[in-house]
Order: sequence, then structure tokens, then C-alpha cells
Amino acid sequence: MNLPKHMPALDGLRGIAILMVILMHVGFGRSAAFSFYAVTANFPPTFVLPAWLDRIDGAAEHGVQLFFVISAFTLTLRAMTNANLNAGYLLRRIARVGPAYWLAALGYTLLTWQTPAVLASNGVMLFDYLSAISFANAWTGGAALLVVPGGWSVSCEVTFYVVLPLLLWLINGRIWRAVFLTILSAALAQARLRHYVLDGQWNFSLYANPIQHAPVFLCGITSALIVMQRNIPRTPVVIVALLMTAIVSIPQGLTPPPQYLSPYLAFSVLAAAVVALAAPYPLGVLSGGIMRKVGEVSYSMYLVHFVLLAPCLLVAEWLSPSDRWPTLIICYVLTATGSFLVACVTYRFIERPAIEWAAARTRGTLVAAAVAAA
Repeated sequence: MNLPKHMPALDGLRGIAILMVILMHVGFGRSAAFSFYAVTANFPPTFVLPAWLDRIDGAAEHGVQLFFVISAFTLTLRAMTNANLNAGYLLRRIARVGPAYWLAALGYTLLTWQTPAVLASNGVMLFDYLSAISFANAWTGGAALLVVPGGWSVSCEVTFYVVLPLLLWLINGRIWRAVFLTILSAALAQARLRHYVLDGQWNFSLYANPIQHAPVFLCGITSALIVMQRNIPRTPVVIVALLMTAIVSIPQGLTPPPQYLSPYLAFSVLAAAVVALAAPYPLGVLSGGIMRKVGEVSYSMYLVHFVLLAPCLLVAEWLSPSDRWPTLIICYVLTATGSFLVACVTYRFIERPAIEWAAARTRGTLVAAAVAAA
């Protein structure tokens, strides 16, 4: 299938993903907002929500899986169509995620310096900082996960960047191989999960490990291969239906097995279908306007929104002291809006210059690869 060079619908899906992530963290209330500043996160429930809203709020955690699927999808397409997994590939990838991430690490370190917190009752040690800035924190777990809140997902992403060439070599363009690896990685993740939970070692570090999210990335690779080799119909109604089904009906996955693995894998399969159906076409609200802009700056929004949770929650509780659904909505709007405004600045002056710098440094290798492939 002939695909456009840029697929704006994916920006819109990234926008949905970051709004889901922010909703999840806002929904955790004080547990999320103040967990970086307190020894324990055993705060009382902040929001009393109707059942339908509580379900959506819980399922919003799958926004990270949507990010992973989109990332795997786009990188696979680029690698298969442009042959750009050359010497400059990792430089461009690190330039994409590194500068904003390292600046966030500095900012959060200055903000919470030596403050005991969840996962780090003794504070954050030098090893934890080194692990975080080298993108190894998803592997080491523990206090290293606090250097950049949410940085575990960036570590998983960088791990995927490193192994993608090997995965594409093993798959060799065959859809059945991608499906087989997805099933194999899911079985490995489930076996690992059962082993550690049965040994009484369940904690967030287990969830954050890249092994647990390998099947999610492979869903994205599989969907990219399907789009490249099959004609995808234009079906906007199906896209909306699948996405709403995934968000509304699939519960959160942060529970022990056997419930744990199946929800986020089910969401990933539906997300891969949505991405495959949406990517080839400019679809309304996903492809233009504010949603596309939110998707463009979603990475900066992800990094910055953690620091806004506490002040936005305090304002929301002042405006709506009942701590029911209006409090959550106010906090959510404040956090999402504030994150977007800050992200527009950081994207303009940090992310985009780094992307352009790496592109300029690797343009020669891209041209050489194109000539060699011709």
C-alpha cells in the first residue's frame, strides 16, 4: 500500500494517548500528586466517581501502550520503506528523546533533592542517577524510577530503539513471524510475571521492565507490516468504534495475574488495529487543529505534567472541595492545559532544535543509504 510520507492522524492519536496518561495520573489524586515528596503513597482516596467515569479513568493507563504501538508502527514503516536503520539511526533516536529527558532529570532532581519518597525511602543514590540518565532505569527499577517521573517508559522506548534492527532482521518482512514473536514475547512476559508475583515480589518495577512491554511494541510492528502489504480501507466509523471500545471496555492492567497481562495486551491489539486503519488517511479531528498540535508536543507534555499535578490538585480542591467528579475534571483541565502550554515552549526550544541537529548530522548517511538501495 502506498503511504503518505507524513501521517497526521498519528499525531492525533498521540494527542489522545497523552490525554489518557494525564487523566490516569490525575485520577490517582494525592497518591500521584504527592508521591514524589512523601515517604508513603498511602493517601486516602481523593475522588468519589461514578462507576462509568472510574472505569474510564482506570483504563486511561493504557495511554502508554498506545504511545508504544504508534512508535513501533512509525519506526517500522520508516525502516522498511527508507532503509534508514544506518549509522545515524540511534543518534537521531537519542536526539529525539534525550535532551528534554535529561533536562527533566535535572529539574526533578533540583525539585526533590534527597527527599525520601515512594520506592526511595533512603533517597536517590548516585547509581540511580546514572541508571536514569543512561536510560537503564526500567531495567534497574527502584529509586532510579524517581529521577524522572514516568521515565521508565522512555527507558522502554530506548530499549526498543536498540533491539528494533534485530527484530526486523528476524521478522524479515513476514507478518506471520511478527505474530509469532508477539505471542512468544507475551508468553515470556506472563511467565516472568507469575514467577515474581508468586515469590511475593510484585511491585511497580516489575511492571516497568521492558520485557513486560515487548508484546506491545511487537503489536505495532505487526500492524505496520500489515499496512505495507495489504490495502487498508477507509473506515472512520470503525476506527472510532475500536478506540472507544478499547478505552471504555478494557479495564486497567495494574493488577496481579492472570488479570494483569490480558488487559494491556487486549488494548494493544485494538490500538494496533486503530493505528493501521487511521495512519493512511487524514481523518478529521485526528489530523488537524488542536489535537494534532497536542500530539506533536505530547512527549514534552508527558515529561512536564508530573510537576503540575500537585499545584493543580490543590487549586481544584479549593474550587471544588467536595472531592467528587467536578474536582477531578477541574484538576484534569488545569493539568492538561498547563502541560500543553509549557510543552509548546520546550518543544520549540529543546526538542525541535535537537531533532534538526541530528537530522543535519545524518543527512549524508541517509542519502548514501538511499543511493545504495536504488
